[in-house]
Amino acid sequence: MRVLELYSGIGGMHCAFKMSQLDFQVVAAIDINDTANRVYRANFSHTHAPNRVLESLSIEEVTSFTADMWSMSPPCQPFTRLGNQKYEEDNRSTSFFYVLGLIAAIRPKFILLENVKGFEHTEPWRQFLKVLHNCGYRYQQFLLTPLQFGVPNCRLRYYLVASSSSDSASSGLFAPHVHDSSHANTIHIVPPADLPPLPGCECPVCLGHVNHITKPDENFDEYLPYCRPISDYLTQHQQHSNLDFLDDSCLRRYFHVLDIVRPCDHKSRCFTKGYQKRIEGTGSVLQTATDPLTGEEINAQWITARSDPETQMSLAKRLQLRFFHSREVANLLCFPQTYTFPEDVTEKQRIRLLGNSVNVLVVAHLIHWAFGGFSAQKTD
Repeated sequence: MRVLELYSGIGGMHCAFKMSQLDFQVVAAIDINDTANRVYRANFSHTHAPNRVLESLSIEEVTSFTADMWSMSPPCQPFTRLGNQKYEEDNRSTSFFYVLGLIAAIRPKFILLENVKGFEHTEPWRQFLKVLHNCGYRYQQFLLTPLQFGVPNCRLRYYLVASSSSDSASSGLFAPHVHDSSHANTIHIVPPADLPPLPGCECPVCLGHVNHITKPDENFDEYLPYCRPISDYLTQHQQHSNLDFLDDSCLRRYFHVLDIVRPCDHKSRCFTKGYQKRIEGTGSVLQTATDPLTGEEINAQWITARSDPETQMSLAKRLQLRFFHSREVANLLCFPQTYTFPEDVTEKQRIRLLGNSVNVLVVAHLIHWAFGGFSAQKTD
């Protein structure tokens, strides 16, 4: 399978294709972010990964790639709760509408798209489905979180996998959809019931432990008993000797809004590109002290002691809170241990790039399920 990566970022989709163990070749990876491209090339040196604005790609050039599959994770900021949500006025949506024109003109066999929850209520989404319908694609839509696959991280994302009606290898998985005004009833919130085990994977989906969950609540808490502890994703303490705990000013101002997790916990918040820079709503912080009280219990005591700042600060500092390191965030996004960042890419840049990336394991499962019939599995 020949793959064209659009909005390729740091190569999360490429990692997912490798994890899926399908026979594939990324023929080009296109992104405008210079730092992301340097990281991509450091990990996939044999892939053509130029700094390009997608609008500079001509129909002739894209056709020359002869790609079977187009994968894409368009900029999510126009659609996020923390973004401006003015997608029609946002220049970052322009390239996506250009890509829709390329799809209509070239009609690749397969399409894989990932974006934030909320994308499915936007005009770009409606236009995307309209193009797929007009071009005769069959498709499936999902809202999935890594929690469903045993990973202790909330990263609920919208996924769409599509197959041209002319392809027989995968068409059985993609029921034709009637184009209507909502499409809301076609978005699945659990993994496919016929999802085959990913080779070498022992997640709860592959082991069949979560098949009975068909209508999860909005927090997906039914999956927590099947998630691994956060401690499985942490790096050795020595690697954090240069990382300070959250300072007094940060604790004083933001303690009441922190999402505090312990190594033994089975859930953490979604990490965004603003993590470590902004505090509220960008990801969890880690409690490193073995305190018998949980963050929630200490937070309750903090509120009780609001007239006594010294007591409040003592309560907050006893937890020894720190940010997750970029390698730990990468682990929770299921990037392989062999994945590296160039030394001159700073911690802040790494976090920003990871915040814009995908969960590799979730995408790998969808690739293996949706497109395994087209591409023979590797035997080596």
